[in-house]
Order: sequence, then structure tokens, then C-alpha cells
Amino acid sequence: MNKLTHIPTAAGSLWLRWAAGLACTVALAGCAALDAAGSPEEAVTKRSSDYWKARMAGDVAKTYAFTSPGYRAVNDQEKYRLSYGVIPALQGGDVVSVTCEPARCELRKSFTTSTPAMMGARIPISINEVWIKEEGRWWLFIQ
Repeated sequence: MNKLTHIPTAAGSLWLRWAAGLACTVALAGCAALDAAGSPEEAVTKRSSDYWKARMAGDVAKTYAFTSPGYRAVNDQEKYRLSYGVIPALQGGDVVSVTCEPARCELRKSFTTSTPAMMGARIPISINEVWIKEEGRWWLFIQ
């Protein structure tokens, strides 16, 4: 018998194993619920929104982290910065459409921009993005 808890040792270890098993089950169920919480369309829409927030803020390191592992394997952050580091003069960013397959989503966003030749005019544009699922996460696919 354990003198501190007044529980027989065999019963105490059985109780501890049961409690540990329950805790692990709850933790795993919580992780599974996080992964299954949203559809691919919701996940990609959120990732795209976070990407554009970082891009509009000029945070090259953060936007580079959204690119696919394959892209990052052959392109360092400096090369990404030279190609995509300029802060775009865009407004908006509303999602027009999202179409997903199991490991690939295409997202279309609408923005407006302006040009010096047309002072004050807002020009509508749309940007298509491809997101791929690798290593359990959605990544921006850059060709």
C-alpha cells in the first residue's frame, strides 16, 4: 500500500495506466478534430488570406514560408524575394472561387489596382493561385 495515497500499489498503477490512456485518447482525438475541422476549400482560403496579409505587409520571410517544400528545396529566400518581394499595389482580395481535388486546389481572388496613366481609376484584376497538399499542409505552388 502506498502510504501517501492510501491506495494499494497494484490498484494505483492500474488507475494511473487508465488515466494516462484516457489522456492520450483525448489528445489524439483533439488533434484529429483540428485536422478534420474544415474542408480543403476553407483551409486554402485561410492560408491564402494569411499569405496575402503577409505579402501586403512586405514580410518576405513569412510569404516564403507559404511556398511548397519543393519550391523551397530549389529556391532560397533571396531568389524568392527578387521575384516576389515587391509589395503589390492591390486592394481587395475577395475570393471569387475555390475548386479542390484531394491534393490540389485552385483559388481565384479579385483585386483592384491603379495605374499612373489613369489617375484615380481603380482597375479590376483577378489572380489565380494553385495550392497543393504536401506533408499534411496546404502550400502555395509557384512554377
